[in-house]
Amino acid sequence: MNVCSYIRSGFNRALVRFRLAVYLWLILLALALLAAAPVNSLLRTQLGHLYLPEKPFQPFELYLLEALLANQQFFAPYAGFLLVFLSFCLLLFVFLGAGLFGRMLTPDPVVTFREFLADGCRYFWRFGLSLLVFLPFLAVFLLLFRLLAAPLNLWARQAVTEWPVIISSNLRMLLAILLWTVFKLLLDLVRIIMIAEKKKLIPAYAAALRFLRRNFIRLWGLYLILGLLVVLISALWLLLGRLLGGSAGIGVLFFLLLCQAYLIFRLLARQTFIGMEYSYYLNHRGN
Repeated sequence: MNVCSYIRSGFNRALVRFRLAVYLWLILLALALLAAAPVNSLLRTQLGHLYLPEKPFQPFELYLLEALLANQQFFAPYAGFLLVFLSFCLLLFVFLGAGLFGRMLTPDPVVTFREFLADGCRYFWRFGLSLLVFLPFLAVFLLLFRLLAAPLNLWARQAVTEWPVIISSNLRMLLAILLWTVFKLLLDLVRIIMIAEKKKLIPAYAAALRFLRRNFIRLWGLYLILGLLVVLISALWLLLGRLLGGSAGIGVLFFLLLCQAYLIFRLLARQTFIGMEYSYYLNHRGN
């Protein structure tokens, strides 16, 4: 199979399970609405007295950041709530990831919400433990990034103009993204092997590392090509939002709908990544 065949296979597998994207979108929307009420109350209480010009020279987010830096105790009264909410989100995302992988790797293309929740429960603990075992790999990622970014940091410190600083900053961001895709690919393979091969956690990590040792360049290349396609489509989406969005009325409504459609697109793209990785694994696991 060539590059297009693997990407097409992943997309087709995601498309017939489009309900997964809808389920995830509805859950994330409910979570956002749950978080919006206390955050909105916090902003009104702490920042309601601030004056913002009708046509500010900088985005509202920058004014908000400036206000937060000026008041270091801004979130202190809500620290307990934020800690509980973030812990809940972490557990929820592990559960959703388990349900997503479980339904994406099943041979049955028909997806129901009950089966999605069942897979989330079935693989929850294994997925949670996979994150704990992933922590040493995360430490390796940070160490590699620091080592590879050191020449760029040195170049930026010795710069006499702003251009080397700007270029090195962008190169560091690109380096971090490329390195992260390697480790993210490893974690995805571990989860695929745990479900597809019914292996336990440590044997799944060992099998994933052996598989990447034999197939790393080709699989990583597929991952990057699909990632580039997602970035290009995202850029076009952003451009469309800027061109057709407005500051009031229909323009605001259209922008909100476009944002929700983009969220569903990103969820479908995540499914495509999983489908592509699974298709490649099935075709090369015997090699």
